[in-house]
Amino acid sequence: MGKSGDSRFLKKILTDAEIDLVRDTENPDQELWSLWACKETAYKVALKKSPDARFLPRRWQTVFHGSASEPSDGKVILVETSIVFISLFADAEYIHCVGSDQQEALDTFIWKVEPLPDVKTDPSLFARQCLARSLAKHLSLNIQQIKIKRKEKNRDLSPPLVYVDDNPTDLDVSLSHDGRFVAYAYHLSYP
Repeated sequence: MGKSGDSRFLKKILTDAEIDLVRDTENPDQELWSLWACKETAYKVALKKSPDARFLPRRWQTVFHGSASEPSDGKVILVETSIVFISLFADAEYIHCVGSDQQEALDTFIWKVEPLPDVKTDPSLFARQCLARSLAKHLSLNIQQIKIKRKEKNRDLSPPLVYVDDNPTDLDVSLSHDGRFVAYAYHLSYP
């Protein structure tokens, strides 16, 4: 809380138009972190398309229909020369985004935000377990058949991959965690 008043920080991560959005809203902190969540989501989409993508939030423009903190589809991030479409869900407890380079795909996402059961729980492990449980349900599999793995390359981790019976799948999934929440998103049927 209060980071929206740090002009040096805002200038590092937001465009001038986005800084104006933060300053002109009733809840500047929620607006700031909504913009940040949109940019992180856009980066995840860009990284899946190009493993060499770099996170350059100040150079990425977010365009909204309404306020950043209003739940709605139609948020667009202009990332370098491509466009990423974002759905943003924000409330008093968390901010969550799903994104795709194809606007129609936003309607096909299955996603959930879950609170950590306690402070001792490993959020990364818990997020993978939540995703595996949901995938098992939707794919009519036993949860033990599903493994979520990330490969390491040059001390960086790749996006998560889903394995069924130790075989890699082409399922597009995303995991995140922050504070006392974890989140996952995926779609099963979109081409």
